[in-house]
Amino acid sequence: MTSKIKVIVCSNSAIDYLDYDKNIDVFRSKINFGFESFDDYTELSASDFYSRLTKEPDNIPKTSYVSQGHMLKTFNNLYKEGYKQALVIVIAKPLSGLHDAIIQVSKETKLKVHVYDSKTLAYPESYMAMTAQNMVNLGSNIEEIKHVLNFIRDNHKMYFAVDTLLYLVKNGRLSKLSGTLGSFLKIKPVLTLTQEGKVETLEKIRTSKKAIARIVELYLEDTKDKDVITFISHAHNDEGVETIKKMIHEVYPDRQIISNYLTPVVGAHCGPKAISVGYILKQ
Repeated sequence: MTSKIKVIVCSNSAIDYLDYDKNIDVFRSKINFGFESFDDYTELSASDFYSRLTKEPDNIPKTSYVSQGHMLKTFNNLYKEGYKQALVIVIAKPLSGLHDAIIQVSKETKLKVHVYDSKTLAYPESYMAMTAQNMVNLGSNIEEIKHVLNFIRDNHKMYFAVDTLLYLVKNGRLSKLSGTLGSFLKIKPVLTLTQEGKVETLEKIRTSKKAIARIVELYLEDTKDKDVITFISHAHNDEGVETIKKMIHEVYPDRQIISNYLTPVVGAHCGPKAISVGYILKQ
């Protein structure tokens, strides 16, 4: 073994749907439909999950992060295998208790555990993990890796359009009153994540078509004359993906666009057909 650093990322990153270095470990959240429980991706794929949401619209899933017992077992096994350190890249702290749970568990193991708050989710979180693993492979140390991750964290942005407020309301992201009114008015909010990783409503728009157009407009404003990595993360919304690609390519014909799923544990909060477009500034 050339390196003693293990990179771990949580499944909110949707890294499973990308071509990635399998030396990266994944802490999988659980999706719970009533008394049924599934590990994210390995027991319930994105396509099956969104199909189930469509067939069972009243069966709102709940989610939970990986158990602390599993975390501890993983850390102890890594130590036995000769690893000295683990870098665990997690979903934005305001969106989950995972960050603090790992800190607690890390006190019970000999492995040196570094918990990194990505302050984001989906593709940017995956990109951080893949970047970290590439640097580990090249012999970089933890501080060098964190320095690069900080640049990614501070120089990316995502804009979301959700097709329904139901899941945001049911999972506590919006008040019931605003959710009821929004559904009645068919509001399609445009959302983003703040620098701290909190969900923020930017605008309230009446139709999905206009909401998608608006998130692309915001993306284009941000990325004018910049060298960026462009990505789309979606909750089984192929039509929306093609619309966004077409709009971007009308302005930047040569821009490569990475398209990936929002994994079930994220989709449980934003609902089917949610879609985001974002960018990471290249170093």
